[in-house]
Amino acid sequence: LGYRLGMCAILTLWVAWDCIWGYVRNGNSTIGGRTAFPVFRGCGGLLLLHWFWGASVYVWNRFRINYIFLFDLDPRTVDSPITIFNDVVDETLVFMFLMLLYYKSGAHDIPDLVPPGVYPFLLVVYVLACFIFPVRTKISMWNNIWNVINTPFSSPTFFTIYIADVFTSMVKVFQDIAWTVGFIASGDFLVDEDSPKMLKHKWAHSFWYKNVLIPIICLMPLWIRFGQCLRRYLDTGKRMPNLANALKYTMSQMVTLFGAFHPLYEFYSKKGPDYFQFF
Repeated sequence: LGYRLGMCAILTLWVAWDCIWGYVRNGNSTIGGRTAFPVFRGCGGLLLLHWFWGASVYVWNRFRINYIFLFDLDPRTVDSPITIFNDVVDETLVFMFLMLLYYKSGAHDIPDLVPPGVYPFLLVVYVLACFIFPVRTKISMWNNIWNVINTPFSSPTFFTIYIADVFTSMVKVFQDIAWTVGFIASGDFLVDEDSPKMLKHKWAHSFWYKNVLIPIICLMPLWIRFGQCLRRYLDTGKRMPNLANALKYTMSQMVTLFGAFHPLYEFYSKKGPDYFQFF
């Protein structure tokens, strides 16, 4: 584990150095401005979530907090902290390696054996495999996610409420995942990045993507928590804090709806200096 952690650190420094040096040398945006960067950003968000879960499990074990009992988990399907860290280190190595290849390929520092978009595609395939295997532990994960999505038709548990709270902080990751699906399904990952077609991404500017899918992704975690609060009120009969929390998530949904159907940012950004963007 220590040897592979060292490899992760070296790859991270290598990617950071190449990006910074490329910007200083050429004056152009590096991997952050590349067309497939949202793919790496979304997968990187999932990777950080795995790191934080491993760190949480380590702390809970270290201080003898019985999280298995609190979350009502099956002890036979719960990985130890060392197992989680072994898995996440391997995932980080693959992530950094494919990001480095994508950067080098787009900068023409390595032979163009395949289109640069193939590397983010391979990353997506690897991430999907990680979400399926090993089946023994992933079935429990998907069952809990389904119980979260199934709200309010099932009584929320402490763990499903915990997952839903995490989802409310992952809206940007979910948006990047939606962008990744469009990027792969449209076949844009096979198009040369220097091609004018690569700069368009017509599907990303369509009505259904910008005005339907993205607002739904922003609303869904808040709607899930709203439904959980109402279901908790029906199950327990306690108005506080269930109805207060439901009101909180109702107001949060109103912010998202106003942002989707009344884009004040776009209106003010066309009028002059971007003071509205600052605030």
